[in-house]
Amino acid sequence: MEVNKIYNEDCLDRMSKIQNNSIDLIITSPPYEDVMGAGYSGNSKDVLFLKLYSDFLDKVFCEYHRILKDTGQIYFNIKSKTFNKTLNTPHWIEHLETFKKFKLKSYIIWKYSGSFDSTKKRFHLDYEIIYHLSKGDDIYLNTDCGIHDPLSSVWYVPHNIKKEDRVHPTQMPYTLIDRILKISSKKNDLVLDNFMGSGTTILGCLKFGLNYIGIEINPKNYNNALNRINKQNELLF
Repeated sequence: MEVNKIYNEDCLDRMSKIQNNSIDLIITSPPYEDVMGAGYSGNSKDVLFLKLYSDFLDKVFCEYHRILKDTGQIYFNIKSKTFNKTLNTPHWIEHLETFKKFKLKSYIIWKYSGSFDSTKKRFHLDYEIIYHLSKGDDIYLNTDCGIHDPLSSVWYVPHNIKKEDRVHPTQMPYTLIDRILKISSKKNDLVLDNFMGSGTTILGCLKFGLNYIGIEINPKNYNNALNRINKQNELLF
């Protein structure tokens, strides 16, 4: 198993090559309602797609359970969607059989510094959910990491990213990854991001000197992530 490398592959194919009980930390955000990102092709985002998508994530969590250490943790960010001024939440994921194999330690509410909504017909969607999961209770949480109230389950993290730094439409701000790694990572940990996107999780691993595996199926996103990682390596070394 090669580590400290990113892969332009289907995440299920690559994760099948990862050893059992070898991953310390999974930090990721799946391509929500993105047919191609989920490894399928098609033009609709209807009930059929939701079934395909849920089946896909069921397989993903099956792999997570196999490769995660008994002391490992998962931070799984998935956002709600809005349609016709109605909120559609992602809580259906909690009913997946493979999801239920994990302990749901916390709902972390990632609160934005502002709101992206313009409607006045409901309260604004200005937060996202991060599921904090583990296999057991023997997990590492650093309460002396320099963060005020580190175990609060409401995180105020700005979503603003400079235009020149944005290479992905749903790019995760680095400050969010930084917070997770400060709280939940230790020296020599192996971190997985199987929906790598723009590579922000990997940049965090480079900063903290952690081992990593990144997987991204979309060639454009993969290349953007590779460019960001190479630039970060140039600065560090």
